[in-house]
Order: sequence, then C-alpha cells, then structure tokens
Amino acid sequence: MPIFERSVEVAAPVADVFAFHLDTRNVPRITPPQQEVLEIVGEFPLVVGAVVDMKIRQAPVPTAQPWRIRVTAIEPPTLIRDEVVDNEMFTRFVHTHRFEELGPELTRLTDHIDWDMSSRMLAGMAKGIIEKTFAGRQDRTRDLLGGGAAGA
Repeated sequence: MPIFERSVEVAAPVADVFAFHLDTRNVPRITPPQQEVLEIVGEFPLVVGAVVDMKIRQAPVPTAQPWRIRVTAIEPPTLIRDEVVDNEMFTRFVHTHRFEELGPELTRLTDHIDWDMSSRMLAGMAKGIIEKTFAGRQDRTRDLLGGGAAGA
C-alpha cells in the first residue's frame, strides 16, 4: 500500500495546533485552491468514533466527491487518526496527524497517510493529488497558525 508522509514546523504551541485540527470545519481554511470544500457535517470538536461527511470538488473535475471519515484515535495533544469509509475510489485511506512539541511555541505537524485504490490506473494521479493537497494544507496551516516557520 502506498504511504505519504510529510512534516512541517508551525510556530505555535502544540495545544493550539492540535485544537485547530480537532475541528474539521477548519479544513476549508487550509485547503489549497485546486480543491473546494462544499460541505462539512459532523460533531466538533472531534471525538473517537465521530463520523464527518464532506463534499470536496477537485479541479478540474466538475462534480464533488463525497468523503466520509471516522475518527479512530485521539491522543491529546499528540495524535488524531481518521479513516475514510464508504469511498468509491479508495479501498484504504488512513490519515494520522501527529503533533510534536519542539518548544513552547514550536510544533512539528506530520501527516501520515496509508492509502490504496482499486484502480491501478488512477493510483498515479491520486498520489500526485495527495502529495500536492497535503503539502498545501501544511503550508497553509503553518502560515495561518504560525506565520511562516520553516518546513521539514
């Protein structure tokens, strides 16, 4: 199964970065321009077992794709894990957010995604989208919460 992992340093306390990610309604604030989040329905802040439904449009595709995630682990303030359920394209998509305190005002945010698709033909395209999307989300998180600390 393919794995994506990338980290960025955010000039903000670990508790603040963790709390920001506990509210999935923040996703549109960090979503790169090639995607549009049309809908988010769920329970916030997140709790283990919570289900969140989203509709996301990925350019240049004109229709939105539904995403349903279930939160499978929360370990304050170091980890949030969610898994995509009921998705037509992905047979597996497990997203682990890790938060590591590097100092009182510095956090390393790591996104680790273990994913797979039933279509080998689309997997190459999906890999590129995942890499671009999560690099963009991390950079926007860094800029929004920490004012532009260096990436890792």
